[in-house]
Amino acid sequence: MSVLGISITRNNLSAVLWESTLFSSRVAFACTVPCREAHGGPEDAGKLAEEIRKGTGSATLPPAVLSLPPSWTYLRQVELPAKDLPLAKKIHVAELEGSLPLEDEAILSDLLPSPPAHPGKYLAVAARREGVEKTVSLFAGAGFRVDRVVTDHVSILSAFLSGNALPDGLIVSTLSDIVILRTEGGAVRWARQFPSAMADSDGSLAKELRECMAVDAPSNMLLPVTLIGEAPTGLAQELAGSVRFRLPDGAGDAAPLAYGAARVFSHAKELGGFSLRTSAEGESERKRQQRRVRIACIAAGVALLSAVASLEIAQWAETRRIAAVRAQIRKEFTEAVPGAKATALEPAQIRAKVQSLRRQQKEMGIDSAGLSVSLGKISQSLPLKENIVMKEVSYESGRMRISGEAGGTQQVEKFRTALASSFGREMNVTVQESQGTARGGSIRFTILVEKGTTGRAS
Repeated sequence: MSVLGISITRNNLSAVLWESTLFSSRVAFACTVPCREAHGGPEDAGKLAEEIRKGTGSATLPPAVLSLPPSWTYLRQVELPAKDLPLAKKIHVAELEGSLPLEDEAILSDLLPSPPAHPGKYLAVAARREGVEKTVSLFAGAGFRVDRVVTDHVSILSAFLSGNALPDGLIVSTLSDIVILRTEGGAVRWARQFPSAMADSDGSLAKELRECMAVDAPSNMLLPVTLIGEAPTGLAQELAGSVRFRLPDGAGDAAPLAYGAARVFSHAKELGGFSLRTSAEGESERKRQQRRVRIACIAAGVALLSAVASLEIAQWAETRRIAAVRAQIRKEFTEAVPGAKATALEPAQIRAKVQSLRRQQKEMGIDSAGLSVSLGKISQSLPLKENIVMKEVSYESGRMRISGEAGGTQQVEKFRTALASSFGREMNVTVQESQGTARGGSIRFTILVEKGTTGRAS
């Protein structure tokens, strides 16, 4: 990512190109050009663009953050019922209307975050819309792509944040006019600004600075001061004990305000995303929003097509599964019911077959509920101390078939008589087969139990 920071002073235009990647960040280029007219004109902006192209070796200029000088801005401390910064940004303009020497529709402003100890108290920085729009057009005419407009107050804070945390106390900048920022808890509590010419006047600025150093300070103490820039002669005594601010290593001879402007995206949270939203930026944001909407619509369309395709695939898979199940049913049905002609309604035919079997089981008293009872009757009917063995009990076509071996026909007859007594008169118990075995000492027998009158066959 490459960002170009541009600062404007009365006598110079400065630029810093900041490049950052996943692995490193650095100042890729820095330059300053003198202004032929105060705060620069079209020719000066064109000269700055030429120097940047020449120094970077690229004909394309990266997105730029433009920092406006303090003399073009107005500072107001506002207290709002909203402690949430995004909401405060939406309603703060109403607090500024009538308090600035500007028509209400000419106000272009934004807020800096409030200190943690003073929620709801914000520093508003405003500018004349016409002047900001004109400056943006001037640089755009020179080939710059102005992505954001901030003020020197924001650039000063950004420069400090790039080196370390904001110190609690006063930050005094003499880079472009005199700016005093009271910082506390990593945010700006209040601010003052004065024309640089006041530093050489009758001592009024020195008096103002001493009063600022005493505000909010513990008794009999002064707030610590960090100086960015050179100390004016008229403030030499007041700034004698100040700490000099230096840019981080690697910044080289970059202009501090341009450096801070180039780093505002690195400290978006601390600076609250400060931006004087010009018409150009608003149009750019509108286009970005339209692009986001188009992308969202495309994504929604792709999601819908995916859902429809998934549904169609699921239906196709379900159809295949049903067809496979039906084929398996047809196969098992033809195996279970040989000779069946109509196989279009296999499930219905299977159900009918099962119901028929259940009906026959109930008639024989060997349905699932009475099966144990029937087996009990057979077991109780076996003659005690007799040479008789029951080997198989089967059921087919409404008949119960009991097979086994016995020592002789008398034992078989005793078993048949006992079975007839156990099952009752409604069941017909007959000996179907009775023949000798190869061993000669026993005979095989088969007894049938079925509905009917009592009788005997052998």
